[in-house]
Amino acid sequence: MSNSKFNCHLGMQIFGSDPSCAYYLKNLIEALFKCTTCLLTNIKDFTARPDIADDCFLLASRCIRYCPQVFIPSAVFPSLVDCSMIGVTVQHREASNSILTFLSDIFDLAKSSMGEQYLTIRDSVIIPRGASITRILVASLTGALPSSRLETVTYALLALTRAYGASALEWARESVSLIPSTVVTEVDQTKIFQALTDAASGVDIKTLMGAVEELSDVCRRNRTVQEIVQGALRPLELNLVTVS
Repeated sequence: MSNSKFNCHLGMQIFGSDPSCAYYLKNLIEALFKCTTCLLTNIKDFTARPDIADDCFLLASRCIRYCPQVFIPSAVFPSLVDCSMIGVTVQHREASNSILTFLSDIFDLAKSSMGEQYLTIRDSVIIPRGASITRILVASLTGALPSSRLETVTYALLALTRAYGASALEWARESVSLIPSTVVTEVDQTKIFQALTDAASGVDIKTLMGAVEELSDVCRRNRTVQEIVQGALRPLELNLVTVS
């Protein structure tokens, strides 16, 4: 598996933009990712096989950057998004970072070579899952992942918000409002929401990071509070969209 993925990494860089190679790359990508998603069906699988998850989502990010025209329209793209939602809270640092980077790359698709052409396909996959993805990211910020990963998670949430604007802000509002007011007051909720709104419009990203750190500290202040927050956000209850 690892050798195949290494070869595929090289293939992406060398042949990703070559139309004559699209058919072969598509077959290779679909075979590798179908195999991998079958191995990673729940969070326990990610915990047991973090190296496979890390390799898988590193490769998926390469696909987005080098050959979105092959990867985004493929049958495995929705399955990989669902797979990422299952595994994003894995405690293994490299695997979690690879998954978060993959999600950020999807949200930043317009920045990749030829990516803008495939935004409609991307949106058809992400929008039905947007509320769940946002809830998982908020859960990650508030205790599902170690605080050392706050910056990576925050960027993913910011990229999502920049890509989906008002819809993503509403997803964020809904997610944060799930946290009991005994833990996060309405004033604190408004503060994080306003910081996200400002950062998405390019005003001040530093303010967002400060607001996220404050929210994270409040929600992690002791084990009982952390359990209450994670029980409210339920990051492992995914409400996945059925993939045909």
